[in-house]
Amino acid sequence: MGHAKELITMDVYADNKGIIADGVPEIEEYMKEVLPNLREIESFKKELLEIVVDVKEFLPDAG
Repeated sequence: MGHAKELITMDVYADNKGIIADGVPEIEEYMKEVLPNLREIESFKKELLEIVVDVKEFLPDAG
């Protein structure tokens, strides 16, 4: 058997999200499920910052 003397590589510089979304519209719903939604993430962060927990009952009395 012969052996490969050279290894050919190719770098692809492209927007893979754009290629998939434009090339295969059937999987658009799947992509919406698995790709992060930045608006939802920011909304979730804001909701977390608004939560206030009363922990006075767990702290020792001062004084």
